[in-house]
Amino acid sequence: MRRLAALTVAALVGAAGLVVATEPPDAEAHGAEVFPGSRQYLCWVDGQSASGGLDPQNPACADAYAAGGSAAFYNWFGNLDSNGAGRTEGYIPDGQICDGGGNGPYDFSGFNAVRDDWPTTHVTAGETYQFQHNNWAEHPGRFDVYVTEEGWDSSSPLAWSDLELVDTVTDPPDTGGPGALNYYYWDVTLPADRSGDHIVFTHWVRSDSTENFYSCSDVAFDGGDGEVTGIGETDPGPDPDPVCPDEAPGVPGAAMASDVRATSAHIMWGVAQDGCVTGYDVVDPATGDVLATTGGSPMVDLTGLEPETTYEVVVRARNDNTGAVSATTAATSFTTPAEDDDPPPVGDCTAEVGVVNAWSGGYQADLVVTAGSDALTGWEVTVDGATVDQAWSAEVSGNVFTNVSWNGNLAAGASTSAGFIGSGDPSSLSAVCSAA
Repeated sequence: MRRLAALTVAALVGAAGLVVATEPPDAEAHGAEVFPGSRQYLCWVDGQSASGGLDPQNPACADAYAAGGSAAFYNWFGNLDSNGAGRTEGYIPDGQICDGGGNGPYDFSGFNAVRDDWPTTHVTAGETYQFQHNNWAEHPGRFDVYVTEEGWDSSSPLAWSDLELVDTVTDPPDTGGPGALNYYYWDVTLPADRSGDHIVFTHWVRSDSTENFYSCSDVAFDGGDGEVTGIGETDPGPDPDPVCPDEAPGVPGAAMASDVRATSAHIMWGVAQDGCVTGYDVVDPATGDVLATTGGSPMVDLTGLEPETTYEVVVRARNDNTGAVSATTAATSFTTPAEDDDPPPVGDCTAEVGVVNAWSGGYQADLVVTAGSDALTGWEVTVDGATVDQAWSAEVSGNVFTNVSWNGNLAAGASTSAGFIGSGDPSSLSAVCSAA
């Protein structure tokens, strides 16, 4: 399971310390896809500036800003139609799919533009990812996920005939309440036959009203693992002069470790908001050794780590024009878990527990339950080593997780997931499943 989805949001938003600017009054705005990042969401991220105003750097985002103004950026979660009622082809015209036909309170028409420089999420064909859709306001309903067909003409306006419905989910769980950067989440297996650049279109259809929401996300099927490019990028034009050659690099935003595994960890940090930055270094503060370097990307995977080992890292920015480096971030520490092979089947099901985020004194973990050769009508999982503070998609008593009403029935070989926030050291977690 590819879990980098949640990390992208943290890397681009949470770690950078970005906040939603005050929206205009009477805003009707309720959510947008944040992984894979929609055009309106990633352009809002791209437009954040140190002054708190909007200053999009990506050329496509800058043109969308010029076309529709600031309201679509401050209300990136407001691409909607109050009378959409689940309608698609024959109601929303070809070429206007990304803004839902332009029937909402804000001008998202610029996000229909046909161009190849939108912020892009890099993925792998055939892999399963955790999709995430912001819940600025919470509503019941379903999410329909479409992907452009292999061989579609990316130089032409997006048409309904270009799209294939690949996933539908109703009332998925969310990470928290509305009015912030919380989100609904569910697993989507991307088509295995895609390559190159494509568009993911997500249609949120409310079941308690006729209001619908629309998101176009640009993805590249190139073997990526959820990395985002195009944020903060400008078109330098021909033969650009050196960028800020003498300006000192600013300090990056807070660093954090996520997706911590036995021999690897994902490190992310906030983009430095000041100075000239051409790249970043991840450093061992005890020895001064550089563990990894990047260009402009605010994230990197550390590999070759030792199981059951505690690591501490800091991040600094570089100006490669002068060789100057910034002060470092505060240290973030993480502990790799023990090597953990797939557990043998127990009863009629198996369970796997994986840490997707860790911090001092706590962690977030995913629990995946898979039925064996026979269908299940209920399951129970004991997670040894877990002190559970909060859980979702399961009933919990101590460290024992039991299915809820909607995820207990599993066909043979089918899987479902739950998750929890725990306290303490996650390195010794293990899970055993039995049919209930």
